[in-house]
Amino acid sequence: MTEQITGRVLIADDEPSIVMAVRDELVFEGLEVHAAEDGPGAVQQALALRPDVLLLDLMLPGMNGFAVCRELRSKLPELWVIMLTVRGQEADRVTGFAAGADDYVTKPFSLRELVARVKVGLRRRRSRDPAGVRIVGDLEVDLKGRRVQRQGSEIPLTKREFDILELLLRRPGEVITREQFLDLLWGKEVYVTNRTVDTHVAALRKKLEGEAPAQTYISSIRGVGYRLDENLVKS
Repeated sequence: MTEQITGRVLIADDEPSIVMAVRDELVFEGLEVHAAEDGPGAVQQALALRPDVLLLDLMLPGMNGFAVCRELRSKLPELWVIMLTVRGQEADRVTGFAAGADDYVTKPFSLRELVARVKVGLRRRRSRDPAGVRIVGDLEVDLKGRRVQRQGSEIPLTKREFDILELLLRRPGEVITREQFLDLLWGKEVYVTNRTVDTHVAALRKKLEGEAPAQTYISSIRGVGYRLDENLVKS
């Protein structure tokens, strides 16, 4: 039986052909895949998306892979980092591991081998964080199972509503702008308006808080975006 894997992967590489090939292979395996084309973008997206696995090219514009890895390692200690590079010298591998990389793949690489290494990272990540459950007020949010419950009763959310809640939950107390929601959840290549974000957040808040809420989970910051009450996040 083929191994079924789930998880989120961020590809940080400035070669579109490589990104497309790897993305297609990982999506075929059932994974959620995002991409960044430079070092600063990789750091920004990794902090926002909290991926399970980062495929990190060494020679990125703006900030090389070593610097990206060092920047993220202290902030995302559970992140599994696989470095991708044409530089296979021992000194580079040693530097990569010293920066916090978990694995190292030299280009050109086999897509099947890369998928296998990603699966290893996902299994290791799962063993590090077996629960994946967060308590927010009287809600229990299962990030892996993508379920929300209140006192044992499930609150049905659409995929997009859960994506919004997850992004807010991974950055509690931080105001996330409408533009960030659009870029991170819909993608820069998809044209939708700020009103689309407002509509989805309104539907999510209604499901979580009801018509006359006793507790406000998500606050609207006028003209900017939305924020999850960090005081409600217990784990």
